[in-house]
Parts: sequence; structure tokens; C-alpha cells
Amino acid sequence: MSEDRPKAYGLNRLRETFVVREETAKSMRANRSAETQPERRLRRALWAVGARGYRKNDKRWPGKPDLYFAGARLCVYVNGCFWHGCPECGRSLKPATNRVYWEAKIARNQERDTEVAEALELLGLRRMVVWECELKADLPSVVLRILEAIRT
Repeated sequence: MSEDRPKAYGLNRLRETFVVREETAKSMRANRSAETQPERRLRRALWAVGARGYRKNDKRWPGKPDLYFAGARLCVYVNGCFWHGCPECGRSLKPATNRVYWEAKIARNQERDTEVAEALELLGLRRMVVWECELKADLPSVVLRILEAIRT
């Protein structure tokens, strides 16, 4: 590594280039980890059918579930198709630039999802993953799935 470039740590060391277009950087900075549009859509739909009594982004549990239903001991995670590598839709395609970086980042997110699932199981909690594409395609069936899980 040359002396004029700072030492790269973490995923940054996998980048093919450190030059990122300003539009790309701005877009990636705008992505949120909580209060995303899919989360808000799901909560509005659940509220409309009378599902209450959940906590948002509860820090007590692994992975800070987007919704936690205490009575049902159910953690609901709303996963973005790109960020978590959805197996069902085409949104999980990687960008053309810095492909090595993005593949490693998404693989790490998937590893973390597996670790969270194992930790929840040890704690006796149930886990449900809702994909962003599922919410767009058929929100009512996702709501029904959650309601059924709450009742069981």
C-alpha cells in the first residue's frame, strides 16, 4: 500500500477503487436502517387491521427487530431485497462498480442475519422475515401471515 493513501479497514479494503461518484455516495448515505418506507407501509397496514402492542426497533433483542410483539414473542424483520440479497427477486443484483465490495457487504449482512436467527432461537423467540418485494407484491397476505403468527 502506498504511503499517501490511508490504510483501509473492514469492507473498504475490498474496494476496487476509492473514487465514488457523488450521486452514488449521496444515494447510499440516504439509506436508513430504521423507519424505512417498507417498514412504515407494513405498520400502517397492521394498524389498519387492529394489530397493536408491538415495539419498533427494540434494542433488547438481537438484530433490533423492526417489530417485536411481546405477547407472541415474535420478532419481525423487514429486509431490503438489495441489502440482504433476496433469493426471490431481481433486486438483489449487485452494482457494476465495486462489485467485490458489494458482494462482501451483502454476504456479511446474510451472515449476520443467520447469527441473529440463531441467537433468537436460543432466547426462545420466533423470527419472521418479510422481504421488501413481498410487501410490494402482496401486502395483505403479509399482514395475514403476521396476524396468524401473533395468534399462535
